[in-house]
Amino acid sequence: MSSRPHALAFALSALALTGFVACGSTARPSGFDEGPDGGDPSADGSLNGGDSGAFDLDSGAFGDGAAVGLLKGTVMAPNGTVPIAGALVYLTAQRPEPTPARVHCDTCVQVGPTTPHAIANEKGEFSLGPKVTGAQFLVVQKGGFRRVREVYVQKGEETLPTTLTTLPGKTDAARGDEVPRMTVVHGQYDEIEASLEKLGIDKSAMEIVTSPLVGDAAKAFLRDKARVDDKHIIFLPCGDYTQPTPNVDLSADETIRSNLKAFVEAGGRLYVTDWHYDFLTKTFPGFVSFEGESNVPCSGCGRLSYDATATSLDPSLGAWMGAQGLSTFTLEKNYTGISKVSSVTQGTKTITPRVWVSGSRAGQAPKPATVSFEQGCGRVLFSTYHTEPFASTLTPQERALLGVLLEVAVCNDSPTGVVIK
Repeated sequence: MSSRPHALAFALSALALTGFVACGSTARPSGFDEGPDGGDPSADGSLNGGDSGAFDLDSGAFGDGAAVGLLKGTVMAPNGTVPIAGALVYLTAQRPEPTPARVHCDTCVQVGPTTPHAIANEKGEFSLGPKVTGAQFLVVQKGGFRRVREVYVQKGEETLPTTLTTLPGKTDAARGDEVPRMTVVHGQYDEIEASLEKLGIDKSAMEIVTSPLVGDAAKAFLRDKARVDDKHIIFLPCGDYTQPTPNVDLSADETIRSNLKAFVEAGGRLYVTDWHYDFLTKTFPGFVSFEGESNVPCSGCGRLSYDATATSLDPSLGAWMGAQGLSTFTLEKNYTGISKVSSVTQGTKTITPRVWVSGSRAGQAPKPATVSFEQGCGRVLFSTYHTEPFASTLTPQERALLGVLLEVAVCNDSPTGVVIK
């Protein structure tokens, strides 16, 4: 980078991954503007960040001219084999501020109308037109998964390598990789952590709460507000933590319910499956009703599993699954059934659960199988089916898990995670 490249092709190369070190003293093409002092963001068009994790991209850094090239690529899941729909890709003059390492109210990325950005389609494909040449940061993100790489832009067209556009599987701040901080409260019957690993999420990105004595470690974690608030996503997969006395019913613990409610309202994501539905109904009553439920813990827990023919009711999820040849698939190992979802009015706001996937048992009408709803700044997600590994390869419902998990991790104010100013 001691001299400006002369090739007309739109060339990109990974540069120093810890900042502008490699190009801080290098002359840049006149169209590139990183701010008056090369440091702090300012109104002239740099990236603005704050404690909330929000980013405000002013269009001024890129001017109002025509694109100087075309940048194409495909966003992939951390395992490198599954395309990611709806990911936000953009170029910016300065590296985004790091995401707070605990629960927070994540607001959407705000971009100016001339900021080069794109939303990946159902095949994970995107294209955007850079407005200036020179060193810039390429940001690829979906919810709390974000990869930032410095690239050098020249005129022309180029397809980005997937090394730049694959979502990270673990946090590496020095390289520009961020993954949500996750805790899996290990369930005896749904080893969701194994599915997350198959999706490419590194073990180091997950805290697994488990112990030989059923409920001891789970209780210690869930009652500790500081530990709960230290995460972005908490999983409560199917297990024995909501059983009638004399067994363990952690959903009856007011401290636990208070901690989970506060966590979600502050911006956390809570994912619950199957037999642990009492955590949902007791902490967030009124949104979801279950077949056979009563005031007895786990009264709606089935003892025999059932399979159901799945239908993706969310258009975006359906298009994404369809692009992978999964327009229809089977949900295996369901042990609970949702009878209905209901709107709940809280103050002046009415919240209606979103049904992502429905399941139809033989001879029966389809019923909700995966639902989510907003609560405060966060979201709650529930699935009737397990996502434990049934095979060495990714099953359809594991793919659906990835799709829905990434969608509900996006900020609440925009389905794409971006707001055009």
